[in-house]
Amino acid sequence: MNPPSLLEATALARYYSVSRGLFKPKAVVRALDGVSFRVSEGQTLAVVGESGSGKSTLARQATMIEQPTSGTLRLAGQDVTRADAATRKRLRPLVQMVFQNPYASLHPRKKVGALLKEPLAINTQLDASARRHAAETMMAKVGLRPEHYRRYPHMFSGGQRQRIAVARALMLHPRLVVADEPVSALDVSIQAQVLNLLMDLQQELGIAYLFVSHNLQVVRHIADTIMVMYLGKMVECGPKAAIFARPAHPYTRALLASTPSLDRRLRRERGVLAGDLPSPFHPPGGCVFHTRCPHAIERCRRETPVIETFDGSEVACHRAKELS
Repeated sequence: MNPPSLLEATALARYYSVSRGLFKPKAVVRALDGVSFRVSEGQTLAVVGESGSGKSTLARQATMIEQPTSGTLRLAGQDVTRADAATRKRLRPLVQMVFQNPYASLHPRKKVGALLKEPLAINTQLDASARRHAAETMMAKVGLRPEHYRRYPHMFSGGQRQRIAVARALMLHPRLVVADEPVSALDVSIQAQVLNLLMDLQQELGIAYLFVSHNLQVVRHIADTIMVMYLGKMVECGPKAAIFARPAHPYTRALLASTPSLDRRLRRERGVLAGDLPSPFHPPGGCVFHTRCPHAIERCRRETPVIETFDGSEVACHRAKELS
């Protein structure tokens, strides 16, 4: 039996109006264009794709930092896209965010203790003693020592700073944590430590993750389900095992081919991704990937593929079945 849904999006879209110059009309960038997904209780949905695919925009929608242009987003059964200000304020503590760069996401003039107590001071009625106790307890959970309480962020390594950022995100006991490239700014040896910490905390606390990354090797360790995005659209989504063993979309195969592998057979079978991401000001018609796809046919240029279930995954590709 599948765990219940915690976060569920239906046809979620976010468009931006962008100025192109003094005498030119504004352009519309479809950063997120009709994406549907779900994050289950206690599970991890990893969102992967190149820079410009819409991953960070999706993260901002999930954390209610921005309002979507259209579509629906339900958090713990509540439709946050149509909720009033009071409802959104009540729901915000349920979802917290860990940002990419631990060097920029922590206030440099606040000590660790103050950084951790701040969410409690704003969102709860706890007194100073209770807030300190909660902060010290959370520090222990993420592997920080008691003497770190009175130190400033610049006194820590990158991995330690990201542990502080994780602790801060967990202070309000959220049910969902959105992690936007949380290890990409860290050394490879430290990345494993932070990933292990996140998985341990998930097992202990039962939290769910929406994990944004461009690194499939990272995703392979932490994800339960993987959603592959390209130019604002979802092109494939399925269980981790199916995505890695039987990728159905040519873009997913190309992303996997770009991941180092010792298996020569896999390197031969999966085509290398060529060319650059098209301009978001002028996205291709039909299938958005057809300009870089080695298997594109005329239908791909004319028709937008619908999402179909294939071999355990949801795939938006006209030729997925015949290429399998």
